[in-house]
Amino acid sequence: MDENNTQNINENTPGVKFNGKRPPGLTILCILSFIGSGMSAVSSFFVAGAYNLIPLAVKQTPVPDAEALLQMIRSAGPLFFFFMGILYLVSLAGAILMFKLKKTGFHLYTLAQLCMLILPSLMISGFELPVSNLLLTGSFVLAYAVNIRFFH
Repeated sequence: MDENNTQNINENTPGVKFNGKRPPGLTILCILSFIGSGMSAVSSFFVAGAYNLIPLAVKQTPVPDAEALLQMIRSAGPLFFFFMGILYLVSLAGAILMFKLKKTGFHLYTLAQLCMLILPSLMISGFELPVSNLLLTGSFVLAYAVNIRFFH
């Protein structure tokens, strides 16, 4: 970032001293996104790869509403989990770029998150978007948007 951009950020953000460093709140958001997106990518690819074993595992594990879960997994198919794994990787890449204060990361992250909200409705019959998913996604995107002034 050049000196002119740093001066503009100081002038346009009253009360915020920008010293070219990542704010602690943004660091925490990024770490939470690393954990969430990284673990979700691994689990999505695992389910896609071991798709035929999942019904057996669900039947052997005491899962509430196991039959409804199995029906959803069958309806989704392995391709759904593969696509979700890809979207989680894009989300992770976006979080990494935001950690490096790159504005492109915000756009990648937001696009991946929106696609993850839409994809289940397209690939799983009878899927209803849980409000909790919408609230969590919206909260993270909003929190990143509040910090967008630090990105270049």
